[in-house]
Amino acid sequence: MLDCELDYDEILRVFRERDRSKFLYTIEFFPEEGKYHFDGHRACQLRLSPQETRAAGGRCPSCGRPITVGVMSRVEALADRPTGEATGRVPFRNLIPLEEIIAEALGAQPGTGAVREEYFRLVHELGSEFAVLLDAPPADVARYAHPRVVDGLRRVREGRVVIHPGYDGVFGEIHIFQGADDQPRVEEPAQTSLF
Repeated sequence: MLDCELDYDEILRVFRERDRSKFLYTIEFFPEEGKYHFDGHRACQLRLSPQETRAAGGRCPSCGRPITVGVMSRVEALADRPTGEATGRVPFRNLIPLEEIIAEALGAQPGTGAVREEYFRLVHELGSEFAVLLDAPPADVARYAHPRVVDGLRRVREGRVVIHPGYDGVFGEIHIFQGADDQPRVEEPAQTSLF
């Protein structure tokens, strides 16, 4: 996200100098969704953090075969400082696409009629998808969206998501709602016709 004049030379300057007053943050998906984020063994449906892999001696605790090493193990091997220790980097914000937030909130699949209707209503009333995801006050979103969508948006903004990192060719999963208290509460529409 840039806060500067949209001029090629100015944008180039901001990037080169990493001008933190103008280069505010980057917008990214959760890297854990990648197929090889963590180490693992698909045949045993086992996902391991780099620390767990080291503790297991690089072998699957279930079958004893070698573990497929993921990106995080390589990152840790190359790192020159502990995880989480930043050195002046530009901040980042992880996002989930608005359609996926709506779908999970409504207990539906992305692309279905109800999900698309809610998506287009929000974007039409509040601006672009990024405006809804990043800037729109929850009270404004609540005027146009199902309450569970507002809660989902709030959770994503706060980073309160459940992450199951990808491993050994299996995509990772990011869930906004998890557990019995978070089951979708989609109400059945009232019957308006006999047919």
